[in-house]
Amino acid sequence: MNRRILFTIALVSITAFGIKAQNDAPPLVTDRPDQTESAAIVAKGKLQLESGFLYEKDHTEWLEMENYIYNSTLLRYGLTENTELRVGMEYRDQRFSPESNSELTFTGLSPLYTGLKVKVAEEQGFRPEMALLGSLTWPATADEDLKPRYVSPSLRMTFAHTLSDNLSLGYNLGAEWDGHNPEASYYYSLAFGIGVTEKLGAFLESYGLLYEDDKPRHKADAGFTYLVSNNFQLDVSGGIGLSDTATDFYTSVGLSYRFPE
Repeated sequence: MNRRILFTIALVSITAFGIKAQNDAPPLVTDRPDQTESAAIVAKGKLQLESGFLYEKDHTEWLEMENYIYNSTLLRYGLTENTELRVGMEYRDQRFSPESNSELTFTGLSPLYTGLKVKVAEEQGFRPEMALLGSLTWPATADEDLKPRYVSPSLRMTFAHTLSDNLSLGYNLGAEWDGHNPEASYYYSLAFGIGVTEKLGAFLESYGLLYEDDKPRHKADAGFTYLVSNNFQLDVSGGIGLSDTATDFYTSVGLSYRFPE
């Protein structure tokens, strides 16, 4: 059976199970749909799934690009009170349409992502909640069309402030490598979270990448989350490029689910 179909069946099954599940645990804190990773750690012994679909498009004078990510799936597991293990993978369909040639398509699994998030400090007064997130992606695990040349590490510091009962601020600073060249890029993000109701949340965000030998890529996005239950969340989001080198726009829908004991 096609792997895309298997992924979809698994996603639908988890969604159905999540709607039925009941748990008295605290409400979910997720790392989607915004690009700012939270400073929160999944509780020890808990398993959390975050998955979704994304479509993005970019156009230049000589090339049009469309990217479909059918299952951007991240598993987060609480190893200790202060550390979580992260494993992720995506199924991509990338389509390039050069002005003078026929469409080129690259389809398959992207490299396996593995990482650790470690709690550094709890929020106290003016001091934000802080965590350190490190990760690696592994070229050998990808399908041939989507296999990068190098192992690609990334490192981020994540920060979070509670501004009021229904307003929060999160931001990230870090460095990452794309797997295709040895130079690093430098990542930043700034996101405001808004509690519209007890179940409905919203966010506004600016983020981007800075390069030593290339133009920066600045972007902005916004979206909503809906907490179906304390263990199950739905989301929708979209964003635009703010600089010439950034992707024109993207849109995404997804879900997050914490497995009960």
